[in-house]
Amino acid sequence: MKMNYLRDKSYNFSQAKQSSWKKPTGIVVIILIIYLWGSGIFVNTSSFFVYPYLKLSGQLDQNFSDFFNSQTTLLRENKKLKIDNESLQVKILQLENIEVENTRLRGLKDTGGVDSKAILGQVIIKPNHLPYDEIIIDLGKKQVSGLKSGQLVFADKKVILGQVDLVSDSYTKIKLYSTGGVKIPVVVGETVTPGIAEGLGAGNFSLTLPRGIDVKIGDQVKTSIVGSYILGYVANVYKNTNDPFQKVIFRSPYNIFDLEWVQLLP
Repeated sequence: MKMNYLRDKSYNFSQAKQSSWKKPTGIVVIILIIYLWGSGIFVNTSSFFVYPYLKLSGQLDQNFSDFFNSQTTLLRENKKLKIDNESLQVKILQLENIEVENTRLRGLKDTGGVDSKAILGQVIIKPNHLPYDEIIIDLGKKQVSGLKSGQLVFADKKVILGQVDLVSDSYTKIKLYSTGGVKIPVVVGETVTPGIAEGLGAGNFSLTLPRGIDVKIGDQVKTSIVGSYILGYVANVYKNTNDPFQKVIFRSPYNIFDLEWVQLLP
């Protein structure tokens, strides 16, 4: 008699087969990994894959470092070039100023404005930086021997400005005759009328003369006690019918605030 058995549907033979061979396989893989690790093969194998990455990473770091260093060097060189350029521009301006001064001096000499015996001094401080009509030049006892108080100072061979007031080792102070309150004997115009001029400041002078003296705008005013030198030209004449005197205002032919060079006679 043949007997039939019903197969249990919930039992999966394929899963059973798979689980039966997976267990020993997993054990073998674990043993193999342990063996390879101990023998160094795993390490060498991993190094084979990892080394190119490490090499590439190191190369990138080196490239970045080189790039950063090159940028830093470039910035440093640009800064140096900027400083050199500014320094060069300053030197060019200095040379241009020297050329301008040389041209002025050549102009004075060409027009006969420089006395052959005169000592040329450059004005380093002008009246607008001092309380009175005074100037300071760049010559002192160390540069020129024989400088002394009282020496006459000129703008050119004919126009007198004042006289030396103080001499130090490195500079000389000059008081202009136009300093307020300073008085100096003069003669006026073609009539050579004598009078006493008084400084008003800023290169201006005043002079009081009898009203009957003919004085015109533009008349020349010269010194009379220190030699016959031009001190200025008449700018205005004020008369009052009730006043027996007239007031004459004259000024230096040179703008004392623009003086660059003066001449000192020994």
